Amino acid sequence: MKRLIPFAVLASLAVVACGSSSKSSSTPPSTAVTPTTASATALNIGNPTTPVSLNEDGSSLLYPFLLELVGPLHTAYPNITLATAAGGSGKGISDAEVGNVQMGGSDAYLSPGDMTKYPGLENVPIAISSQAINYNLPGVTNLKLSGNVIAQIYQGTITSWNAPAIAALNPGVTLPAMKIVPVRRVDSSGDTFIFTSFLSATNTTWASGPSFDTTVPWPPVSNELSADGNPGMVQTCHTTPGCIAYVGISEESAALAAGLGEAELQNEAMNFVLPSATTIESAVAAGVGSVPANLAAPLIYEPGAQSYPIVNFEYLVVKDTQSSAAVAQAIRTFLVWASSPTGGSTPSYLAAKDFEALPTSVVAKADAVITKISG
Repeated sequence: MKRLIPFAVLASLAVVACGSSSKSSSTPPSTAVTPTTASATALNIGNPTTPVSLNEDGSSLLYPFLLELVGPLHTAYPNITLATAAGGSGKGISDAEVGNVQMGGSDAYLSPGDMTKYPGLENVPIAISSQAINYNLPGVTNLKLSGNVIAQIYQGTITSWNAPAIAALNPGVTLPAMKIVPVRRVDSSGDTFIFTSFLSATNTTWASGPSFDTTVPWPPVSNELSADGNPGMVQTCHTTPGCIAYVGISEESAALAAGLGEAELQNEAMNFVLPSATTIESAVAAGVGSVPANLAAPLIYEPGAQSYPIVNFEYLVVKDTQSSAAVAQAIRTFLVWASSPTGGSTPSYLAAKDFEALPTSVVAKADAVITKISG
Protein backbone atom coordinates (compact mmCIF):
# COMPACT_ATOMS: atom_id res chain seq x y z
CA MET A 1 0.00 0.00 0.00
CA LYS A 2 1.53 3.28 -1.13
CA ARG A 3 0.41 5.84 1.41
CA LEU A 4 1.76 8.30 3.89
CA ILE A 5 2.33 7.96 7.60
CA PRO A 6 3.64 10.56 10.15
CA PHE A 7 6.55 12.55 11.50
CA ALA A 8 7.06 14.40 14.75
CA VAL A 9 8.78 17.71 14.02
CA LEU A 10 6.95 21.04 13.61
CA ALA A 11 4.06 19.94 15.80
CA SER A 12 3.18 23.50 16.68
CA LEU A 13 -0.35 24.54 15.82
CA ALA A 14 -1.01 27.75 13.93
CA VAL A 15 -4.40 29.32 14.54
CA VAL A 16 -5.09 32.82 13.31
CA ALA A 17 -8.52 34.34 13.87
CA CYS A 18 -7.78 37.56 12.03
CA GLY A 19 -4.98 39.66 10.57
CA SER A 20 -2.33 38.20 8.32
CA SER A 21 0.28 35.46 8.11
CA SER A 22 3.96 36.05 8.77
CA LYS A 23 4.50 36.98 5.12
CA SER A 24 1.38 39.04 4.56
CA SER A 25 3.12 42.32 5.30
CA SER A 26 5.19 41.83 2.14
CA THR A 27 2.50 40.28 -0.06
CA PRO A 28 -0.76 41.66 -1.39
CA PRO A 29 -3.91 40.81 0.57
CA SER A 30 -5.88 37.96 -0.95
CA THR A 31 -9.50 38.39 -1.90
CA ALA A 32 -12.50 36.14 -2.23
CA VAL A 33 -12.54 34.37 -5.56
CA THR A 34 -15.19 33.35 -8.05
CA PRO A 35 -14.56 30.05 -9.82
CA THR A 36 -14.66 30.20 -13.60
CA THR A 37 -14.98 26.46 -14.28
CA ALA A 38 -18.06 24.71 -15.60
CA SER A 39 -18.67 23.40 -12.08
CA ALA A 40 -18.94 26.90 -10.54
CA THR A 41 -22.60 26.48 -9.55
CA ALA A 42 -22.00 23.06 -8.01
CA LEU A 43 -19.00 24.37 -6.07
CA ASN A 44 -21.24 26.76 -4.07
CA ILE A 45 -18.37 28.61 -2.40
CA GLY A 46 -18.42 31.74 -0.27
CA ASN A 47 -18.21 33.09 3.24
CA PRO A 48 -20.34 30.85 5.49
CA THR A 49 -23.15 32.55 7.38
CA THR A 50 -21.71 31.26 10.68
CA PRO A 51 -18.08 30.97 11.85
CA VAL A 52 -16.31 27.73 10.87
CA SER A 53 -12.93 26.51 12.11
CA LEU A 54 -11.10 24.20 9.71
CA ASN A 55 -8.43 21.94 11.17
CA GLU A 56 -5.59 20.50 9.08
CA ASP A 57 -2.47 18.55 9.91
CA GLY A 58 0.01 16.39 8.06
CA SER A 59 2.80 16.98 5.56
CA SER A 60 5.82 18.90 6.82
CA LEU A 61 6.53 19.94 3.23
CA LEU A 62 3.07 21.46 2.78
CA TYR A 63 2.82 22.94 6.30
CA PRO A 64 4.95 26.09 5.71
CA PHE A 65 2.86 26.98 2.66
CA LEU A 66 -0.44 26.50 4.49
CA LEU A 67 0.89 28.62 7.33
CA GLU A 68 1.35 31.44 4.79
CA LEU A 69 -2.34 31.19 3.92
CA VAL A 70 -3.91 31.28 7.39
CA GLY A 71 -4.25 35.06 7.67
CA PRO A 72 -5.08 35.84 4.02
CA LEU A 73 -7.84 33.20 4.03
CA HIS A 74 -9.47 34.81 7.05
CA THR A 75 -9.19 38.20 5.40
CA ALA A 76 -10.92 36.93 2.27
CA TYR A 77 -13.56 34.94 4.19
CA PRO A 78 -13.95 36.32 7.75
CA ASN A 79 -16.09 33.38 8.92
CA ILE A 80 -13.42 30.81 8.02
CA THR A 81 -10.50 30.20 10.36
CA LEU A 82 -7.77 27.74 9.36
CA ALA A 83 -5.72 25.90 11.98
CA THR A 84 -2.77 24.09 10.43
CA ALA A 85 -0.11 21.83 11.94
CA ALA A 86 2.58 19.44 10.77
CA GLY A 87 3.07 15.92 12.14
CA GLY A 88 3.57 13.93 8.94
CA SER A 89 1.56 13.08 5.87
CA GLY A 90 0.34 9.80 7.30
CA LYS A 91 -0.93 11.53 10.38
CA GLY A 92 -2.82 13.91 8.13
CA ILE A 93 -4.40 11.05 6.21
CA SER A 94 -5.27 8.99 9.26
CA ASP A 95 -6.65 12.03 11.11
CA ALA A 96 -8.79 12.90 8.08
CA GLU A 97 -10.02 9.30 7.94
CA VAL A 98 -11.27 9.26 11.51
CA GLY A 99 -12.50 12.86 11.54
CA ASN A 100 -9.90 14.36 13.88
CA VAL A 101 -9.29 16.99 11.19
CA GLN A 102 -11.26 18.04 8.16
CA MET A 103 -8.18 18.08 5.89
CA GLY A 104 -5.00 16.00 5.91
CA GLY A 105 -1.90 17.33 4.18
CA SER A 106 -0.10 14.81 1.99
CA ASP A 107 2.86 14.91 -0.39
CA ALA A 108 1.67 11.82 -2.22
CA TYR A 109 -1.57 10.67 -3.68
CA LEU A 110 -3.93 8.13 -2.24
CA SER A 111 -3.61 5.04 -4.38
CA PRO A 112 -6.71 3.45 -5.93
CA GLY A 113 -6.41 0.75 -3.27
CA ASP A 114 -6.43 3.35 -0.52
CA MET A 115 -9.48 5.02 -2.00
CA THR A 116 -11.26 1.67 -2.09
CA LYS A 117 -10.27 0.95 1.51
CA TYR A 118 -11.35 4.41 2.67
CA PRO A 119 -14.42 5.23 0.56
CA GLY A 120 -15.26 8.90 0.41
CA LEU A 121 -11.67 10.03 0.96
CA GLU A 122 -10.54 12.28 -1.89
CA ASN A 123 -7.24 13.59 -3.31
CA VAL A 124 -7.38 17.36 -3.79
CA PRO A 125 -4.14 18.96 -5.03
CA ILE A 126 -3.65 22.65 -4.25
CA ALA A 127 -0.10 23.31 -5.50
CA ILE A 128 3.03 21.74 -6.96
CA SER A 129 6.27 21.18 -5.09
CA SER A 130 9.53 19.33 -5.56
CA GLN A 131 12.39 17.81 -3.62
CA ALA A 132 16.08 18.67 -3.52
CA ILE A 133 19.06 16.43 -2.90
CA ASN A 134 21.41 18.19 -0.50
CA TYR A 135 24.92 17.32 0.62
CA ASN A 136 27.63 18.42 3.05
CA LEU A 137 30.89 18.05 1.17
CA PRO A 138 33.58 20.56 2.15
CA GLY A 139 35.28 22.10 -0.86
CA VAL A 140 32.67 20.89 -3.37
CA THR A 141 30.14 23.48 -4.51
CA ASN A 142 28.93 21.89 -7.75
CA LEU A 143 27.91 18.27 -7.69
CA LYS A 144 26.06 16.21 -10.27
CA LEU A 145 24.22 13.03 -9.31
CA SER A 146 21.88 10.56 -10.97
CA GLY A 147 19.03 8.61 -9.46
CA ASN A 148 20.90 5.40 -10.24
CA VAL A 149 23.96 6.55 -8.27
CA ILE A 150 21.88 7.86 -5.37
CA ALA A 151 20.09 4.51 -5.19
CA GLN A 152 23.44 2.74 -4.96
CA ILE A 153 24.49 5.12 -2.17
CA TYR A 154 21.33 4.26 -0.20
CA GLN A 155 21.88 0.57 -0.98
CA GLY A 156 25.39 0.80 0.48
CA THR A 157 27.16 -0.25 -2.72
CA ILE A 158 28.71 3.20 -3.29
CA THR A 159 30.34 4.30 -0.05
CA SER A 160 32.90 6.99 -0.86
CA TRP A 161 32.46 10.41 -2.47
CA ASN A 162 35.38 9.79 -4.85
CA ALA A 163 33.88 6.51 -6.11
CA PRO A 164 34.29 6.04 -9.89
CA ALA A 165 30.54 6.23 -10.54
CA ILE A 166 30.34 9.68 -8.91
CA ALA A 167 33.59 10.86 -10.49
CA ALA A 168 32.26 9.91 -13.94
CA LEU A 169 29.33 12.31 -13.46
CA ASN A 170 31.64 15.10 -12.28
CA PRO A 171 34.65 15.41 -14.61
CA GLY A 172 37.13 18.02 -13.46
CA VAL A 173 35.76 18.11 -9.89
CA THR A 174 38.10 17.07 -7.10
CA LEU A 175 36.06 14.74 -4.93
CA PRO A 176 37.32 13.90 -1.44
CA ALA A 177 37.99 10.35 -0.30
CA MET A 178 35.31 10.81 2.34
CA LYS A 179 32.77 8.26 3.48
CA ILE A 180 29.22 8.99 2.35
CA VAL A 181 26.67 9.28 5.14
CA PRO A 182 23.18 8.71 3.74
CA VAL A 183 20.45 10.35 5.82
CA ARG A 184 16.89 9.10 5.65
CA ARG A 185 13.64 9.89 7.37
CA VAL A 186 13.00 7.87 10.52
CA ASP A 187 9.29 8.55 10.21
CA SER A 188 6.98 7.38 7.48
CA SER A 189 6.72 10.38 5.22
CA GLY A 190 5.58 11.75 1.92
CA ASP A 191 9.13 12.91 1.22
CA THR A 192 10.28 9.30 1.49
CA PHE A 193 7.49 8.33 -0.92
CA ILE A 194 8.67 10.92 -3.45
CA PHE A 195 12.36 10.12 -3.00
CA THR A 196 11.96 6.35 -3.30
CA SER A 197 9.69 6.85 -6.32
CA PHE A 198 12.64 8.61 -7.99
CA LEU A 199 15.03 5.82 -7.02
CA SER A 200 12.57 3.22 -8.32
CA ALA A 201 12.31 5.07 -11.65
CA THR A 202 16.08 5.13 -12.14
CA ASN A 203 17.43 1.91 -10.59
CA THR A 204 15.93 -1.49 -11.40
CA THR A 205 17.38 -3.13 -8.29
CA TRP A 206 15.73 -0.52 -6.10
CA ALA A 207 12.45 -0.85 -8.00
CA SER A 208 12.33 -4.59 -7.36
CA GLY A 209 13.66 -4.32 -3.80
CA PRO A 210 12.72 -1.50 -1.43
CA SER A 211 10.44 0.01 -4.12
CA PHE A 212 8.56 3.18 -3.13
CA ASP A 213 6.34 4.02 -0.19
CA THR A 214 6.14 6.31 2.81
CA THR A 215 8.35 3.86 4.62
CA VAL A 216 10.44 1.18 2.92
CA PRO A 217 12.73 -1.66 4.03
CA TRP A 218 15.89 0.44 3.79
CA PRO A 219 18.99 -1.61 2.92
CA PRO A 220 21.34 -1.54 5.92
CA VAL A 221 24.22 0.92 5.49
CA SER A 222 26.84 0.92 8.24
CA ASN A 223 27.11 4.69 8.76
CA GLU A 224 23.59 5.81 7.78
CA LEU A 225 21.70 8.32 9.90
CA SER A 226 18.01 9.03 10.31
CA ALA A 227 16.13 12.23 11.08
CA ASP A 228 12.61 13.45 11.82
CA GLY A 229 10.98 15.65 9.22
CA ASN A 230 12.51 18.06 6.75
CA PRO A 231 13.96 20.35 9.46
CA GLY A 232 15.59 17.30 11.03
CA MET A 233 17.09 16.29 7.69
CA VAL A 234 18.59 19.76 7.27
CA GLN A 235 20.00 19.85 10.80
CA THR A 236 21.46 16.33 10.64
CA CYS A 237 23.13 16.97 7.29
CA HIS A 238 24.42 20.35 8.45
CA THR A 239 26.26 18.74 11.39
CA THR A 240 27.52 15.71 9.42
CA PRO A 241 30.31 16.21 6.85
CA GLY A 242 29.95 13.68 4.07
CA CYS A 243 26.18 13.49 4.30
CA ILE A 244 23.56 13.25 1.57
CA ALA A 245 19.90 13.96 2.30
CA TYR A 246 16.57 14.45 0.54
CA VAL A 247 14.75 17.63 1.55
CA GLY A 248 11.35 19.00 0.53
CA ILE A 249 11.56 22.23 -1.43
CA SER A 250 9.75 24.28 1.23
CA GLU A 251 12.80 23.76 3.50
CA GLU A 252 15.38 24.27 0.77
CA SER A 253 16.09 27.87 1.71
CA ALA A 254 16.93 26.64 5.21
CA ALA A 255 19.20 23.94 3.73
CA LEU A 256 21.10 26.48 1.64
CA ALA A 257 21.31 28.89 4.58
CA ALA A 258 22.85 26.05 6.59
CA GLY A 259 25.61 25.78 4.00
CA LEU A 260 24.45 22.58 2.34
CA GLY A 261 25.08 22.02 -1.34
CA GLU A 262 22.25 21.35 -3.78
CA ALA A 263 22.92 18.63 -6.32
CA GLU A 264 22.16 18.90 -10.01
CA LEU A 265 20.14 15.80 -10.87
CA GLN A 266 20.24 13.87 -14.11
CA ASN A 267 16.83 13.85 -15.73
CA GLU A 268 15.22 11.44 -18.16
CA ALA A 269 16.84 13.31 -21.08
CA MET A 270 20.26 12.77 -19.41
CA ASN A 271 20.68 16.47 -18.65
CA PHE A 272 21.61 17.80 -15.21
CA VAL A 273 19.18 20.31 -13.69
CA LEU A 274 18.46 22.09 -10.43
CA PRO A 275 14.95 22.63 -9.04
CA SER A 276 13.65 25.94 -10.38
CA ALA A 277 10.40 27.37 -11.67
CA THR A 278 11.49 26.55 -15.23
CA THR A 279 12.55 22.95 -14.60
CA ILE A 280 9.57 22.17 -12.37
CA GLU A 281 7.13 23.63 -14.88
CA SER A 282 8.77 21.58 -17.64
CA ALA A 283 8.12 18.37 -15.69
CA VAL A 284 4.53 19.40 -15.02
CA ALA A 285 3.92 20.16 -18.69
CA ALA A 286 5.22 16.70 -19.59
CA GLY A 287 3.09 14.86 -17.05
CA VAL A 288 -0.10 16.85 -16.77
CA GLY A 289 -1.79 15.10 -19.65
CA SER A 290 -1.79 11.78 -17.80
CA VAL A 291 -3.41 13.03 -14.58
CA PRO A 292 -6.53 10.90 -14.00
CA ALA A 293 -9.89 12.10 -12.71
CA ASN A 294 -9.06 10.90 -9.18
CA LEU A 295 -5.87 13.05 -9.33
CA ALA A 296 -3.63 10.21 -8.12
CA ALA A 297 -0.60 11.01 -10.25
CA PRO A 298 3.18 11.04 -9.88
CA LEU A 299 5.29 13.69 -11.59
CA ILE A 300 8.53 11.76 -11.15
CA TYR A 301 11.22 11.48 -13.85
CA GLU A 302 9.09 13.08 -16.54
CA PRO A 303 10.56 13.48 -20.04
CA GLY A 304 11.87 16.78 -21.32
CA ALA A 305 15.27 18.38 -21.77
CA GLN A 306 14.72 20.74 -18.83
CA SER A 307 12.42 18.65 -16.63
CA TYR A 308 13.43 18.36 -12.98
CA PRO A 309 13.05 14.69 -12.01
CA ILE A 310 11.51 14.95 -8.50
CA VAL A 311 8.24 16.89 -8.73
CA ASN A 312 4.92 16.22 -7.00
CA PHE A 313 1.46 17.55 -6.28
CA GLU A 314 0.74 18.77 -2.77
CA TYR A 315 -2.58 17.29 -1.66
CA LEU A 316 -5.21 17.91 0.94
CA VAL A 317 -7.02 14.66 1.66
CA VAL A 318 -10.67 15.30 2.47
CA LYS A 319 -13.79 13.24 3.17
CA ASP A 320 -16.58 13.99 0.76
CA THR A 321 -19.15 13.91 3.59
CA GLN A 322 -18.66 16.50 6.34
CA SER A 323 -20.39 17.20 9.64
CA SER A 324 -22.54 20.09 8.39
CA ALA A 325 -23.38 22.13 5.31
CA ALA A 326 -21.45 25.10 6.72
CA VAL A 327 -18.29 23.04 7.24
CA ALA A 328 -18.60 21.53 3.77
CA GLN A 329 -19.00 25.00 2.24
CA ALA A 330 -15.97 26.29 4.16
CA ILE A 331 -13.85 23.37 2.94
CA ARG A 332 -14.97 23.82 -0.67
CA THR A 333 -14.29 27.53 -0.41
CA PHE A 334 -10.81 27.05 1.02
CA LEU A 335 -9.81 24.42 -1.54
CA VAL A 336 -10.96 26.57 -4.47
CA TRP A 337 -9.37 29.70 -2.99
CA ALA A 338 -6.07 27.93 -2.18
CA SER A 339 -5.39 27.09 -5.83
CA SER A 340 -6.68 30.38 -7.25
CA PRO A 341 -4.14 32.86 -8.70
CA THR A 342 -6.03 35.64 -6.89
CA GLY A 343 -6.32 33.66 -3.67
CA GLY A 344 -3.80 31.36 -2.02
CA SER A 345 -1.83 30.71 -5.19
CA THR A 346 -0.69 34.25 -5.86
CA PRO A 347 2.90 34.26 -7.15
CA SER A 348 4.13 35.80 -3.89
CA TYR A 349 2.61 33.13 -1.64
CA LEU A 350 3.85 30.32 -3.87
CA ALA A 351 7.33 31.78 -4.24
CA ALA A 352 7.70 32.13 -0.48
CA LYS A 353 8.03 28.32 -0.30
CA ASP A 354 9.23 27.64 -3.87
CA PHE A 355 5.89 26.12 -4.85
CA GLU A 356 4.27 26.37 -8.29
CA ALA A 357 0.65 26.86 -9.32
CA LEU A 358 -1.56 24.05 -10.54
CA PRO A 359 -2.18 23.95 -14.30
CA THR A 360 -5.72 24.92 -15.28
CA SER A 361 -6.50 21.38 -16.45
CA VAL A 362 -5.69 20.03 -12.98
CA VAL A 363 -7.70 22.81 -11.30
CA ALA A 364 -10.72 21.73 -13.35
CA LYS A 365 -10.29 18.10 -12.25
CA ALA A 366 -9.84 19.21 -8.64
CA ASP A 367 -13.03 21.29 -8.88
CA ALA A 368 -14.92 18.19 -10.04
CA VAL A 369 -13.76 16.42 -6.87
CA ILE A 370 -14.49 19.43 -4.65
CA THR A 371 -18.11 19.49 -5.82
CA LYS A 372 -18.60 16.12 -4.08
CA ILE A 373 -17.94 17.61 -0.63
CA SER A 374 -21.23 18.04 1.21
CA GLY A 375 -22.60 18.05 4.71
